[in-house]
Amino acid sequence: MDKFLVGTINILRKLLQSHLNEVFKDYNLTSSEIFFIYILNDENSLSQIEISKVLECNKSHIHRVLTKLIDKGYVEYQNKDSEHFKNQKLTLTKKGKSLVCLIEKAVDEWNFYLKKGLTEDELNTAKKVALKIVENANNFKNTENKNV
Repeated sequence: MDKFLVGTINILRKLLQSHLNEVFKDYNLTSSEIFFIYILNDENSLSQIEISKVLECNKSHIHRVLTKLIDKGYVEYQNKDSEHFKNQKLTLTKKGKSLVCLIEKAVDEWNFYLKKGLTEDELNTAKKVALKIVENANNFKNTENKNV
């Protein structure tokens, strides 16, 4: 069994998380929380259920992370008076929006170092391979879901 691919992807994920944790430690934010801020910025507003679908995470994890972001003042419910929070749309606060440029800068810096020393041909090949791997993973997941 070839474990290289899974191991390499896992190492890259951990290194990205470590990079984001380091960049945002002064903001008391973790890489998981950064991903939520990034997604909410892209989508403007989402419910907990919608975020769960986008990130493919379980709802209790989503709720825990969002509760932390709300407590830290980065995220808020659009309609704070409703009792049905899981269906309520969440949005970034002004404080949350102020981090978006820093997040993009951190991701750009990460991408810069990932591509360092690679030729244009190597980058194109890597992109094609990565997209094919994602397609294969999605196909496998969809096949697996149909068999359940």
